[in-house]
Amino acid sequence: MEIYAFAPGLDPKTLDVSIERGVLMLSGERASDLPADDSDASVHINERFSGRFRRAVSLSDDVDPNRVTANYSDGVLHISIRRRESSQPRRIEVQ
Repeated sequence: MEIYAFAPGLDPKTLDVSIERGVLMLSGERASDLPADDSDASVHINERFSGRFRRAVSLSDDVDPNRVTANYSDGVLHISIRRRESSQPRRIEVQ
């Protein structure tokens, strides 16, 4: 199973990826791009949110929580989850 989460502008150290009871949890925090000390500035449209976020993805029962990898590159978080060996298709020879 491959999961791609688009998260541009995030520091990978702020991302947290975990699996518990068949649910993949993604959470993190995005710092504000706006200057905090400029009282003369006003924002009309802000297309990127700032602050904490959390997403939950339900997984199938055949995933192996011990065989998960997560990589963050160019604003994309790629999570790869492998199936358990016991759930892989098996060829049965007909006699």
